[in-house]
Amino acid sequence: MSSIHYEQSLSFKRSLDFVFTYLADHSHMSDWSPSVTSASKTTPGPVRVGTHFDILTHFGLQEMTLDYHVTALEQPHYIELKGKGENFSIVERIRLEGGDDHTHLQYQVEVYYQDPISKLVKFLSPIVKAGLKKNLAYLQKALDHEPTQWKPSLWTRLSDRLVLPGMLHFSNKGYAGAKDRWIGVTEDLTEKNILITGPTSGIGAATARQLAKLNAQLIFVCRNQKKAQIFADLLVEEGYRRPIIEIADISSVAETEALAARLIARDLPIHVLINNAGALFNQRGVSSEGLELSFATLLLGPYVLTEKLYPLLKKAGQGKGDSRARVINVSSGGMYTQALALGDMEFEKEDYNGDKAYARAKRGLVDMTEVWAERWKDEGIIVHAMHPGWADTPGVSLAMPKFYDWTKTWLRTPEQGADTVTWLAASKEAAETSGLFWLDRTPHSTSMIPGTRSPPRHQNLLAQKLEEYHQRVLDS
Repeated sequence: MSSIHYEQSLSFKRSLDFVFTYLADHSHMSDWSPSVTSASKTTPGPVRVGTHFDILTHFGLQEMTLDYHVTALEQPHYIELKGKGENFSIVERIRLEGGDDHTHLQYQVEVYYQDPISKLVKFLSPIVKAGLKKNLAYLQKALDHEPTQWKPSLWTRLSDRLVLPGMLHFSNKGYAGAKDRWIGVTEDLTEKNILITGPTSGIGAATARQLAKLNAQLIFVCRNQKKAQIFADLLVEEGYRRPIIEIADISSVAETEALAARLIARDLPIHVLINNAGALFNQRGVSSEGLELSFATLLLGPYVLTEKLYPLLKKAGQGKGDSRARVINVSSGGMYTQALALGDMEFEKEDYNGDKAYARAKRGLVDMTEVWAERWKDEGIIVHAMHPGWADTPGVSLAMPKFYDWTKTWLRTPEQGADTVTWLAASKEAAETSGLFWLDRTPHSTSMIPGTRSPPRHQNLLAQKLEEYHQRVLDS
């Protein structure tokens, strides 16, 4: 057996307790390490000796899965982890010293190779050490709050116009390609109240967990009390803050109005509103108020909730820069295929198609993003839309089984799909702009196919029509 040894010192202007907690939870590794595609904690409960993590990493073109586990934990000064791959094992030792405003880190790693790989250690050593040095450089940037460079490249702008290259960005390969330029999100969201609709599965659950790791006070809006309670209890068991649970069906104007009234009565500022709840309906159905379900759930519901929570968003957004309140609308790449249908918003004049209904509603939500961004530009509220790419979620596998079978090797994990939501909710640089449409922390065009872009006149008509629907339901 042969081995590679590497050692490096780092210093950060961050508290010792924060750095210890952040590094002990190795599921954060995918945030700051360019070589790690995904990382997840597989042992229930808070991080302790014996906690396991699954780490998917790449070395050149090869992907490898590592089983990491914590072997020593002495808060806040010492962390030791061991990892095992197919032909090698790793021991990491992290020693920490510091105080409330600074931390010094001493990092040591030993990589042990078994035959036949051990014969290549002399060749591998400089490559492995260069990779470790790069990982630690990104950790330094993350803990020093160095901003991510988010402005789109010429290739990004061009590929959006060429459709097929643009769609390839939606895959897990697109995510991996974008990730190399990211800086990890290490904001402390202790003072932030973040409301998320549909948080118990898929992109919503992944987003909730990522924000919980950053100490946010989450407000869950769910239809199912039992599912919400189970997930909230799980987050508490893992050592995070207990979410506030509100039960409401966003497809119902009446329930959304009642939800907003309860929140306003509580007078809790909403620093971030994430309109995430949604579903794809293959058969045309109607809500409890007689509205087509895709329209009611994906567009009218978020419209009513956002409008009604304006006072709480404004209350949270009294500052400037990154202290402004944020609205994040979760859309879909499918919206690229459709234009607004202002004359048939409930799909009554043509044969129903669930994919089209979903895409049209998501197109409308992106258009409302631009309307709200312009309307509230001087109100301390920024508004963004995003789409998660092609993600492996229960909603996709159940509602789109053929698409799922064709693309499952290209699908992102829910955590990868949720990354941009978390970044938009937490990062300082996401507050530099408003009204943009994001994928992988990069703004993209809202239109790839000619004829699908909505002119400002149509966007304003959409806002008027949504308010008419809102008032009509209230008056009925």
